[in-house]
Amino acid sequence: MNVQVKKVYRNSYLNIISALFKKLGLPQLIDHLVPVDPQCQTRVSDAVQAILYNVFDGRQALVHLEHWAQEVDCEKLIRPDLHPSWLNDDALARHLDRLYEAGIHNVISTCLIHIYLKEGLSLRAFHADTTDKTVYGAYESASLEALQITHGYNRHHRWQKQIGFGLVGNEDGIPFYGDVHDGNLPDKTWNPEVLSRVHEQLKQAKMEDEWIYVADSAAMTKDTLAQTKAVNAFLITRGPSSLRIVKTALAEADAEDTTWSDPFTLAERNGATYRVWETASTYEGHPVRLIVVESSALDQRKGKTLEKERTKEAELLREEQARWERHPFSCREDAEQALASLKASLRPRFHRVEAAVEEIVRLKKRRGRPKKGAEPEVETLYFLHLDVEFDQDAWEQARRKASRFVLVTTVPKEWKGQPMDAQEILKLYKGQISVEMNFAFLKDPFFTDEIYVKKPERVAVLGYLFLLALAIYRVFQRRVRQFITPEHPLKGPGGRKLTRPTGQAIFQLFQYVNVVLFKLPDGRIQRSLDRSLTPDQRRILQGLGMDESIYV
Repeated sequence: MNVQVKKVYRNSYLNIISALFKKLGLPQLIDHLVPVDPQCQTRVSDAVQAILYNVFDGRQALVHLEHWAQEVDCEKLIRPDLHPSWLNDDALARHLDRLYEAGIHNVISTCLIHIYLKEGLSLRAFHADTTDKTVYGAYESASLEALQITHGYNRHHRWQKQIGFGLVGNEDGIPFYGDVHDGNLPDKTWNPEVLSRVHEQLKQAKMEDEWIYVADSAAMTKDTLAQTKAVNAFLITRGPSSLRIVKTALAEADAEDTTWSDPFTLAERNGATYRVWETASTYEGHPVRLIVVESSALDQRKGKTLEKERTKEAELLREEQARWERHPFSCREDAEQALASLKASLRPRFHRVEAAVEEIVRLKKRRGRPKKGAEPEVETLYFLHLDVEFDQDAWEQARRKASRFVLVTTVPKEWKGQPMDAQEILKLYKGQISVEMNFAFLKDPFFTDEIYVKKPERVAVLGYLFLLALAIYRVFQRRVRQFITPEHPLKGPGGRKLTRPTGQAIFQLFQYVNVVLFKLPDGRIQRSLDRSLTPDQRRILQGLGMDESIYV
């Protein structure tokens, strides 16, 4: 029996992503939104899948995608009878242009709404934020309405050519809304604009009930508060320390008679404990709740700032000690005046300073040799003596104050039959980490690397496809975490127990799954795994509602 090995594919985890993409019904939805061109060998959904799987496989530049397609099982990943050579530069560029002309924002928004409805995800609260992404090259566009790729300062104050990403998603990090915007759009402008767009998407999802919008301190503006009210939403944000109402709340919280809550913890890895105290105020005519939060985990940047201040203060006090020890006064009155001036000027934060006038009687120095039998002359001098001691209590108090921040919210104390006390508001705000983790995905060179295509319209489309890839990744991770529990963990590399595995950790477990294509004597092609799946691999597939058929 003459059986030939035709090809060996390193498929790994891509088949799982492909199966999930199809289970969500996204190929059909995309081809409905951007109809198939009968003159093309490929569909828009083919190009979208090829780019997405290429992103998940570590992303090559688009000019290398056709070569990459030769190395993966396109017929199994995308659709039967699809030849890799059809995914050439011209075909991909044509489909990117068609996506842009069809309204790429609406296409991706419809896909995100579809995912939320398909997964049965909550539409109760959303977390929002923006970030920037580096791009390279000279871009030309005939349209003034196209994405404006501009130079600007990124989050780390580096000057670069960039575009902006905006994301609004749930606590699992699954985007409900995403956009690719001009590289210099400020967050204070983006927040009120995006509120109305999210509201429109909620109406498309048949949800016109109240909802909560969680954002960083850039959302604390008159326009954002007004827009939040207009779209039937409530705001949770961090109050900027420069606001008068925030300064007042922090001062009131520092009073001796302030009644703080008992310490409590949230489900966080760092195990930080919190205390909260709440008051109320108004801002730009809007009534708001102000929640002062004290955390046992001092912000790293604030901690470094305090350490610098303490070190600088200690050096200054040492200099003052040395200075006054070398500066004698001839009369006590002058020394007392200098002492009063010194006490008024020092005002140390982290040290206790005891200063006093010290009287010293010593031999008076004369020129030349003293006369024989002459009585030695003495003089009385006055010095300022400083005793400096580190004030541990003041230091701890300063750290406590530095670890305080103020949350501003319009959420009522009871909402939809549930108490929304200060602890619940803090818990919702801490979910903001989900958006920040998404930005780590969008900036991870393994997934997205720097963007370089010829037209800003195509940059926009590629950016939106990255957002769709992010949504698929988060859905995959969420589904896995539903059946991987602390009681039934996975075994990761080195025997490490995985109780809340990331998508990348799961990818590693499938890294070396290969598919062999055999050509049988009758000409038929048969697929087979090069080795049996491990128990953990089978468990993951079973938990996702899949089996070996996604490979063979």
